[in-house]
Amino acid sequence: MPNLAQLLTSKSSAEYQRVFNICRDISSELEDVDGVYVVGGVVRDLILDREPGDIDLSVVGDAAAFSLALASRLGARSPIESQFQTFKIDSEKMTIGMPSVDVVTARSETYTEPAALPDVTVGTIDDDLKRRDFSVNAMAVSLSATDWGNLVDPANGFGDIMRKRIKVLHDGSFVDDPTRIFRAVRYSIRLSFSLDARTKSLIEKSLANIDILSGTRVRNEFELMLTEPGLVELLRTSEEIGLLAAISPGLRIGSKALLVLEEMAENDSVPSDQTDLLALLTFGMNEDEAAQVVNRFQGPANWGESIVGNAELAKHVAVLDKSDILPSEVVEILKPVPTASIRAYVEAGPPLPRRDRLNQYLEKLQFVKPDTTGADLIDAGIPEGPVMGKLIEVIRRAKLDGQVKTKDEELELAKSRLPGFLTN
Repeated sequence: MPNLAQLLTSKSSAEYQRVFNICRDISSELEDVDGVYVVGGVVRDLILDREPGDIDLSVVGDAAAFSLALASRLGARSPIESQFQTFKIDSEKMTIGMPSVDVVTARSETYTEPAALPDVTVGTIDDDLKRRDFSVNAMAVSLSATDWGNLVDPANGFGDIMRKRIKVLHDGSFVDDPTRIFRAVRYSIRLSFSLDARTKSLIEKSLANIDILSGTRVRNEFELMLTEPGLVELLRTSEEIGLLAAISPGLRIGSKALLVLEEMAENDSVPSDQTDLLALLTFGMNEDEAAQVVNRFQGPANWGESIVGNAELAKHVAVLDKSDILPSEVVEILKPVPTASIRAYVEAGPPLPRRDRLNQYLEKLQFVKPDTTGADLIDAGIPEGPVMGKLIEVIRRAKLDGQVKTKDEELELAKSRLPGFLTN
């Protein structure tokens, strides 16, 4: 195997080098540590000359003692231990630019059933790499002084990087953990790699296993997709291989939405707000499809409001094409609809008169309020109670329609309408 010591120095930032050097020192000092390796995405990204993310370390031996020593020398808090013998060292309050560090005990994993959490057994570095998802993520570089920089690559991930392909490690990988299907697509788009033929075939055979995943796990993976720079291509590929339909039969990204997103990406204006992005992606779904999708993701109460809002808006939006529709009627129709759904319709909907009305609502009408307050009504002799709210609403509608322009006119209108409300 080649030695990649040069990558640890010439291709790494000063902060990464600091972590690597501390790891070398600690591995020499702790008797119960037989090996320390930087693994996974950092190795892949260093080989590709890409900016790496947080550091993942695999320790053969006493990972708890190692992570505690590493945290101390980095000036970090004590590591947070998980049930799977992993230790997270938070970079918060450390040097600016310092990545977070995750330390795992080198181990093997077995799955008692599809999509279940794994059973963990302490193992070697080869065991640890073979439990991972794809060959390009199954490489390790030694940080121990005795074999500093040596590459451990049991699945020939280095060769697959050279061939620019994503290759799954074993035939049962997507059955053991169906979330790897999402990751396969993400990595292929992010790295501009292709899925090798065997991996494509295994994905196709394993799509049904996504049904086994909880709504939370599916939602987490989908939300990660939404943060990818190559979102449009990622969604297009996910549609083509059947991944979106495997999440929910109603989940489809229309060609118009993809076109709009593509234009936004070119202008660096893709919505950063998730609610806006979800509204745009799901534009064109009917009520049943929207309900299916929201139910599948099992998100917080407001998570899918813009998805459902799209379908609700579609039922009423044609009314906005009427030439004699009043501004107050526009507000009445649109007020219950999430603004994210309205913005999505402006971007992806047909260029009919309704678009002008939608824009008018977004830019002006939704913000129109009476100058008159409840206190003003009391001062004018109007009794407190539910009638006050009704009068304020009458004033608001009249102001929207241009029937009153000043506060005095608003008060006069309220007084003129008071008798009718009192006799109801």
